[in-house]
Amino acid sequence: MEEEVVKIAIPMFNSRVSPRFDFAAKILIATIESGKISERQEYALTNIHQIRRSSLLCELGVKVLICGGISSFCHRLITDNGIRVIPMIQGEIEEVLNHYTSGNLISSREHKILGKRNRCQSVKRRWKGRTTR
Repeated sequence: MEEEVVKIAIPMFNSRVSPRFDFAAKILIATIESGKISERQEYALTNIHQIRRSSLLCELGVKVLICGGISSFCHRLITDNGIRVIPMIQGEIEEVLNHYTSGNLISSREHKILGKRNRCQSVKRRWKGRTTR
């Protein structure tokens, strides 16, 4: 039986998933064999147009793009080329890779991930009980 080999792409912002695929300066291509990462390569994306980014992913044999935000134009270009897009992912790249290989990666669209120190909740508390004039 042949082992499945999958290449995934993650736009980088230092050691974290870039908040926006369209503006990421670098991308990590990780090759996964039998649920383990067998190879990693980084590619520069500086000054590469959205259409070229999509074709680059195809040329590299990428099957899955894990990213933060992504424009609808880029999303459409990439999915039209047969690449699965998992958007709205946040966090350290190593953690994201571990979650993906273990089958536990959940997009923020499916499960709300709060920012550091639960900022979403602190804003709610600040306005509790106040009325507008």
